Amino acid sequence: MNNYTPGRPVAGRRTFLFGSAGALGAVLLGTTGVLAGCGSDTAARTAASGPPRPGGRLRTVIAGRSASADVLDPHQAGSSAGGAVSKNVWDKLVAYNNDLTLRYRLAESIEPNADGSQWRIKLRPGVVFSDGSPLTARDVLWSFQRMLDPAKKSSGDLSAVDMSRTRTEGDLVLAVQMKTPLADFGSVLAGWYCYIVKDGTGAIDGSVLPVGTGPFALVKWSPGDRTLLRRNEKYWGGQVFLDEVEIIQIAETEARVNAFLSGEADVVHEISYLQARNLSGDGDITVVTPPAGLMGAFQMRVDTAPFDDVRVRQAMRLAVDRQAMVDSVYYGYAELGNDIYGKGAPFYNDALPQRAYDPQRARELLRAAGKENLTVTLPTADGFPGMLESATLFAEQAKAAGITIKLESVPADTYFSQVSGKAALSHIGWWNYSLDYFYGQTMTSDAPSNGTGWKRPGWDAKFAQARAAMDPARRATLYRELQQELWDEGGYILHSFAKRPDAARIHVGGVRDGVPGTDDWANYATTWLAEQ
Repeated sequence: MNNYTPGRPVAGRRTFLFGSAGALGAVLLGTTGVLAGCGSDTAARTAASGPPRPGGRLRTVIAGRSASADVLDPHQAGSSAGGAVSKNVWDKLVAYNNDLTLRYRLAESIEPNADGSQWRIKLRPGVVFSDGSPLTARDVLWSFQRMLDPAKKSSGDLSAVDMSRTRTEGDLVLAVQMKTPLADFGSVLAGWYCYIVKDGTGAIDGSVLPVGTGPFALVKWSPGDRTLLRRNEKYWGGQVFLDEVEIIQIAETEARVNAFLSGEADVVHEISYLQARNLSGDGDITVVTPPAGLMGAFQMRVDTAPFDDVRVRQAMRLAVDRQAMVDSVYYGYAELGNDIYGKGAPFYNDALPQRAYDPQRARELLRAAGKENLTVTLPTADGFPGMLESATLFAEQAKAAGITIKLESVPADTYFSQVSGKAALSHIGWWNYSLDYFYGQTMTSDAPSNGTGWKRPGWDAKFAQARAAMDPARRATLYRELQQELWDEGGYILHSFAKRPDAARIHVGGVRDGVPGTDDWANYATTWLAEQ
């Protein structure tokens, strides 16, 4: 799913002007390190001095959704704020480390049979929910059933699971049967929606406070505005220092930093790149920069004119100067994109030639397609860092190819729910996941977030083969072929992989420098506040 769904400004918030206009970045990834003051192997950074101290309320500001579109349910929440709430209230069986290897969480082990047609999940003993009830395999079974509800966006995550033949084996083991073999079930279980909720959980809409196994418990949820969490005294994963966490939603990137600079928040997520450069010289602020970048792209719907002609799609890809994008929009906090997802992920095809800026060849392709002097519309908004700047620069670069890109300003708080993937040309940004997970969410004919309209039965069949290949070499070959087809004919103009910085006040310790989409980003289990 697209995880860059912005929210609206907090009601009644004043606007504080922040210096020069920010060059906001595309979507990005993080790193692994050591928790400050904690004997853990997870990533963290700290600016506060002295040992971690308990107590206090942390205030964080992060992109979210409008009140009408905001969702609390972890099996449906699609915004950055929704993801932050989910990972602090609930937990997963396994989660991604920053290098996309797996970290065991509620699961003690996840083991396949010889051909990947069945997986056996053994739970960590002694875990309880925040209401004191023990975690059992029945909770996992219920969570799977709930995620596979076709009315939920999350149904694509576990589509290979055959629930009719999946069974519990005592309190701590679940035998999961697959409809088709799956070679890497863990990478799917680490995906965005795959949280474990309590057996029997119904609607999660704030009308009843839900229970979870995460470091915090929900106290209050105000859609599109803010969420209040309180320390879960029964948390299985070690000491939690903070008494409370307040997660504040603000859609626009500049407004988030303004709120942080005005003292309304202790931590700000998803700041722009110019802002990061400026704040890095402030001795009272720590800028936390992940070591690798997330996908920043425009997407063309391949089933909608004029992008239903592959020559037009190829021309559009040749009309963007990626190096200029990295230098001018991201101030060097990025690497070049090459029109396929997943740089740094297992099986990413880095052998493909780097697509270059070639406006003359783009003109030739458009002439051959009968689309010379093409005019297209790109809706844009200040929905995530780099969005407005990348659109503006792309429009300027495309002129050399005879392409006119008309920018249409739309509200940030509804961009990803109402515009992205629906307009013929739009922005898209994804956090970093395995190719198994990403393709299952976006590229198969029935994927729940297929924003390019890519529907190829042959591609679907090869993807199924890749997912089922227990031999890593065979999987690598199939994934290279899948990516070659997407590089040749797909709908993404993936121009960059940009590192999205966060910032924290100097009195905040234990801030994890995690990759969005991984276990460490916006996870406050190890965060603490020094005395001021």
